[in-house]
Amino acid sequence: MRFKNPRKNGSNRGMALGVHHLLLVEDDRTWREGVGRAAREAGFVVSSVADGAEALDWLRHRPRAQHPDLILLDLVLPRLDGWEVYGQLRTDARLRHLTVMLMSSASGTPDVPLNGVVGFLHKPSQPEALVRALAERLRELPGRPKEPPRVPYSLRLTDESLYTLHALPAPVRHAVRVHLLRAAELAASELPLASSWLMALHSELPSLLVTVEGVRVVLEVDDAGCALTASMVIVPSHMRCA
Repeated sequence: MRFKNPRKNGSNRGMALGVHHLLLVEDDRTWREGVGRAAREAGFVVSSVADGAEALDWLRHRPRAQHPDLILLDLVLPRLDGWEVYGQLRTDARLRHLTVMLMSSASGTPDVPLNGVVGFLHKPSQPEALVRALAERLRELPGRPKEPPRVPYSLRLTDESLYTLHALPAPVRHAVRVHLLRAAELAASELPLASSWLMALHSELPSLLVTVEGVRVVLEVDDAGCALTASMVIVPSHMRCA
């Protein structure tokens, strides 16, 4: 696939990484149109959808040859948020090869690696600045990530757990979600008995405890179903008052 109208100032460096076609997942129409326009001017081929459910439907109804080289995924979306979209991508055999760049208006960058995620962008005030930051990040990447040998466990969040997480400040909520997804990936291999954020609980049923910035999440482990379920979210008192 060729670039359309590439600039001569080096913004098409994404070609070296095989990043030609972007799928933009953004619910704000102004941002979606602005980022799409700036990305096309920078030499990318851009497809766009308005929410997470539409993104999954779009991807599942296209052959692999028509899949994007990179998904630029907003984390705050209606119907399915960006974390849920990422989780479904990783557990779908037809979509697991896809590469994702996360973006959010919340400050802070998740520091736990997720398979298939090549970076996290903070949304600036203007769409053009986001595209410049994307191009710069692509230039910094050493190459495309390798596919992990095992399928991650699916991550299930009860309605109560989701409600509690959504009440957290955005930076804390993102940090917790990325650690939960990382736990789901580790559950498919060999889990550490204890770490700074993940440990096995001594209980009748297999379970894990994820602790991030004082927030504790209990995950029930279903090895037969290859799934983790967030059964309890415990928020520190000072955060509940915020």
